[in-house]
Amino acid sequence: MSTLSISIPDSIRERVEVLAKEDGVGVDSFVATILCQRVAVADADSYVRRRASRGSAQQLLDILSLAPHVEPEPCDSLSD
Repeated sequence: MSTLSISIPDSIRERVEVLAKEDGVGVDSFVATILCQRVAVADADSYVRRRASRGSAQQLLDILSLAPHVEPEPCDSLSD
């Protein structure tokens, strides 16, 4: 486990303390959880971008052309 010292506005610190208390956890645990969530989002974004760079618009159109051409179910139709 590592220690990270950061400077944040007092208003943010106060809000984090309130949110951590509402969650029933300490500030350290709350901040660590928030950082983990943000890192996961960044990692997922990087993964999707890498995968997308391997494809092309034509490949997408080729895949979509394999879908059957049928009318949508009434519950899936867009109303005008």
